[in-house]
Amino acid sequence: MRVGRHPIIVLALWCAAVYLWVALGLFAFKSAWLTMLVYHVALCGGGWLMLRPLRPIRFELKHAAPAILTLIGGFALTWLAMEYLLPLLPPSALPAVTTRPLHALGLNARSYLPIAVYFGLANPLAEEALWRGRILPQLADARSTAPNLLHALIFAGYHVMPLTLMFTPLWLPAAIVFLGGLIFGALALRTRGLLLPWALHAGVNAYLLIWFGRFLIA
Repeated sequence: MRVGRHPIIVLALWCAAVYLWVALGLFAFKSAWLTMLVYHVALCGGGWLMLRPLRPIRFELKHAAPAILTLIGGFALTWLAMEYLLPLLPPSALPAVTTRPLHALGLNARSYLPIAVYFGLANPLAEEALWRGRILPQLADARSTAPNLLHALIFAGYHVMPLTLMFTPLWLPAAIVFLGGLIFGALALRTRGLLLPWALHAGVNAYLLIWFGRFLIA
């Protein structure tokens, strides 16, 4: 079986490499900066060069105006969900937030702001360019939902590693990331562009960085 112009084994090996790079940064080198930088270089460099779909999804300025509203909407909806919907869940379902492992990665009150600014700007751009712009189109065309499910599962899988350092139990944060991958993917397929999913991704991340910063800086 071939995906795009490359054997599916290339895609599988590349995804495995992303998992490995993130794991090494978090658990071997114990550096938040190194983990992010290597991950983003891998996304923007290796992934963009290795994975060439026949019908890529690209950033298109025709969605610029709706993108601004999408970014604001993503921020607002995440705020509503975190502040008002999440507390409605039973206490046993709510994950406990721990920050001690993150201090070991160099995340503290002094370093959090520059890391958050970099992460908030660079991460949605890099992830949308690769996960929705390259991997998703290679899995199949927009008429099927199965490729979006598979891509969202792979997308959520590597997030599990950093999530294990922050939350216990893990199932709810992992499920939220998986749902986010599905929504970003569906939006990319629907618009055949990356600007709206990037805007939504950036809006969601912006509030999550503010929310989590309260625990880390406190």
